[in-house]
Amino acid sequence: ATQPPRSETLKIISDLEKEIAALDAENTASSRMLGLRKKQFALLLHVVDELQNTIEEEQKSLIEEKEHKHGMEDASAGSEPMHVD
Repeated sequence: ATQPPRSETLKIISDLEKEIAALDAENTASSRMLGLRKKQFALLLHVVDELQNTIEEEQKSLIEEKEHKHGMEDASAGSEPMHVD
């Protein structure tokens, strides 16, 4: 079996090395992008959690405010003394 000329083999090796370098660069870029997306997703989840907590606190505050208003209305409307047994 005859071997291909050395120049042809060297060209194939050179082309493959270029392809490997390009794939390495693409892999590095993809890894960086994945890291960035992970950070962005973590931040998004944190913001959603904070927003959810804020909404819950506002709802509690509104409920307490309504209860307080009803308590004031009940106190002013019903000025009858309480009967204690």
